[in-house]
Amino acid sequence: MRDIAKHAGVSVATVSHVLNSSRRVGAERKERILRAIEELNYVPNAVARGLRVRETRTLGLILPDITNPFFPELAKACEEMAQSLGYAVNMINTNDLEGRMAGAVTQIREARVDGLIITSAAEGNKVLLSKLVQEGYPMVLVHRRIQGVAVDTVVADNFTGGYSAARHLLSLGHTRIAMLTGVAHSPVIMKRLEGYMKAMQDAGVTIQPEWVTSGYGKYELSFHATENLMRLPESKRPTAMIASNDISALGVMDAAEHLGICIPEELSLVGFDDLFFSAMKAVQLTTVRIPRYEMGQMATRLLIDRISRSGPPHPIEMVLPTTLIIRKTCGATNNTFISK
Repeated sequence: MRDIAKHAGVSVATVSHVLNSSRRVGAERKERILRAIEELNYVPNAVARGLRVRETRTLGLILPDITNPFFPELAKACEEMAQSLGYAVNMINTNDLEGRMAGAVTQIREARVDGLIITSAAEGNKVLLSKLVQEGYPMVLVHRRIQGVAVDTVVADNFTGGYSAARHLLSLGHTRIAMLTGVAHSPVIMKRLEGYMKAMQDAGVTIQPEWVTSGYGKYELSFHATENLMRLPESKRPTAMIASNDISALGVMDAAEHLGICIPEELSLVGFDDLFFSAMKAVQLTTVRIPRYEMGQMATRLLIDRISRSGPPHPIEMVLPTTLIIRKTCGATNNTFISK
């Protein structure tokens, strides 16, 4: 700043006011300062500024699996919202391993971020996250909630998503409906499973234990799980399946083709997420849309409000509606139901 002040013929304080927008500076002097900044190729030192004002204008975003197409859209929303409000975003991937969360939190905090957006929270992280809350560290959980951790949360209505998926299959006459679950103990998967079970209960259908099995949200594991389900005796063999996500649903589709089973004539299928490939002509997957972009936007907005202390006094939970998108894998098309 001293160099800029000397070059522009003004005081260091005046340069500081221009750089930090802390006081109005006359147009002529401001123009001289901006020209000096350009001529000297000045770049602000964010680390030094962060040490001085105790903020870095940077957010941390912890993701469970960046290779999963679900998360890039959510991350994009976080980044775009943050950028529009003058913040940058640092991202780190945990590969959905509970033991990686502590390291991820440490790594992000050592980078001196002002707050965290966590998409990969699991029950095993409860003590760690509760400690951050006690320290007053700004944090928002998105996609996955943890009961008992008093922070702002943004989630989709996964219970209603599971209910509407099962209800749709029941309305088509299916009673042998299997559910491929995902990551163990994930609150998202548990809510989807609860919705499925409630719809079956309301319809008076008894769920066979074999019908609830895990594909772990992975293509290959879902392929093998489908093979096992299709080997059940005919009286128990599912005529319809709900996959925990669209990647899992692709594994179901390929397993069915491998076994010579036609979708939807012999096996109806519903996925979750409505990823970009689900609407492709060769796929046409019926699926429950999760509003990923909107979730990322809201989580970022909430976190920045917490950092600036402009949010409500108590933690809030935002539950966004899911949408059942009906395509060809159920044998019925051209309908969209919004889950309330």
